[in-house]
Amino acid sequence: MHIRRYSLILLFSFLAGRFAVGAGEPGASEAARAMVESERKFYQTGQEKGTRAAFLAFLAEDSIVFRPGPVSGQEAWGKRPETGFDLIWEPTFASIARSADFGYTTGPAKWRANKKEEKFVGYGQFISVWKKQKDGSWKVTLDCGIENPEPSGPAGELKMVVSEEGQPKARPLPEAHGKFVTAAKINSVEAVLQVAGDDVRVYRDGSFPALGKNAAAELLRAKGGKISFEQMGGDMSRSSDLAYSYGKYSLLRDGNTEAGHFFQIWQTDSTGVWKLVVDWQQALPKEKPAK
Repeated sequence: MHIRRYSLILLFSFLAGRFAVGAGEPGASEAARAMVESERKFYQTGQEKGTRAAFLAFLAEDSIVFRPGPVSGQEAWGKRPETGFDLIWEPTFASIARSADFGYTTGPAKWRANKKEEKFVGYGQFISVWKKQKDGSWKVTLDCGIENPEPSGPAGELKMVVSEEGQPKARPLPEAHGKFVTAAKINSVEAVLQVAGDDVRVYRDGSFPALGKNAAAELLRAKGGKISFEQMGGDMSRSSDLAYSYGKYSLLRDGNTEAGHFFQIWQTDSTGVWKLVVDWQQALPKEKPAK
């Protein structure tokens, strides 16, 4: 699949100019519940018809998954056989744009080879971006996740965040994003903390998600450095208050370079300021030395 590469400024300027609306549209709370219900139907379809069938039914035609880089979700899952792989997940957090057409869900997941196996072999977290389709249905437009240790307790209760109507008009996202990208080339940790929302969620393989700025600082300082980004795609709500981007990154730390992929969600706060609310990175697998 061909993925266009945009500059960050051109991408978000185009999207904001195309989709911006003057005020919040009604129905965001109802839309958030519909989005979460679609997530639950997605899971139930997997239990009834198989994981492959569920993903093919709920991924949008232009959806993106990471294998390890961004590829067509429909193509990736279409090539996979139905093996009986049992994937269990549930949303514990959901947020939606004022335009009621665009949002995301996240929560814990666990998996095993099939339902006959007593023991689960992996645990992690998923992040799914949902977009309302022309026919009124909700489809996943981007899906990614991490692996983490086995949780010690049950998942938390679902929390839904709906942007309030009448918020101040946000300044253009490219302005905030550009400052972040420049700062990250000097210190990736401080760059994130400067733009992070109070309830930011940071996802890195091998660790539980860091929730909030204090936890994010602790996780990021263990894996920070100087980072540069290459934008590959993204999208924004019609109300210009929720957006995401994804692409490649290159991290320099202690003289070593790590390459991988990133995914970020940005959302405006109650004062109209853009904040980073989700930060996901996944390093490319290390190449095995030649024999």
